[in-house]
Amino acid sequence: MLGLMMEFIYYFMLFATGDYFFYFWTNVLYEKYNRINVSNKDTDSVPDFSDWVLGNGVSYVFLYLIYTKQIGHLYANVSDYSITYTLISPIAYFFIQDFMFYVLHRTAHIPFLYQRIHYVHHKHRKPTSWSVRISHWIDSNVENIAFTLPVVVMPIHEYMWMSCLMFTLLWGNFLHDSKKRVQLYLLNDNSDHCVHHYYGEKNCNYSYYFNHWDKIFGTYKKMKIRTNH
Repeated sequence: MLGLMMEFIYYFMLFATGDYFFYFWTNVLYEKYNRINVSNKDTDSVPDFSDWVLGNGVSYVFLYLIYTKQIGHLYANVSDYSITYTLISPIAYFFIQDFMFYVLHRTAHIPFLYQRIHYVHHKHRKPTSWSVRISHWIDSNVENIAFTLPVVVMPIHEYMWMSCLMFTLLWGNFLHDSKKRVQLYLLNDNSDHCVHHYYGEKNCNYSYYFNHWDKIFGTYKKMKIRTNH
């Protein structure tokens, strides 16, 4: 019993510290690569480590249970399925993840939840890459379920899964960059997501990766990028 407890604490802290430093350094490198100057006030509300653990604790419990194969369908050997399945499984993973995120995110915009919880994230009307993980601790725990639960319902190779998780975080940095916007065909790009941040409770563009869910449910809004000269 003590051994299992120590194992859980080890993995929990490993995920927490790794996630926190990945968030910090990917944002630093993202700004440097894109030559973005971020003012101090843009990073003032970056959570400290205790707030970070509180806001992501549910995710780390899921990660522990999945990684130790107590739940889910994580596999280590390609031969357990096939090379073809292993290569295409991330696409299915992202589609499931995107639908779950759309539902959870749109639910967060119900007036009662938005005004008390989700508004914390929407204080960033002109978000930066740092804004991606700044939110109410309940909000972040609930929405993070979309990034881990797909492994519970579908098999995926452990290295593919790790790559998907890292890409999810990097995509979040991109989505919240309101200073260097781009437009991508069929994808929920940062111009779409910055439109989402511009509006408040009654909103649009709830998806994370693709824009088809917003189009299907009538919540898609495209805005032309204004070029600054």
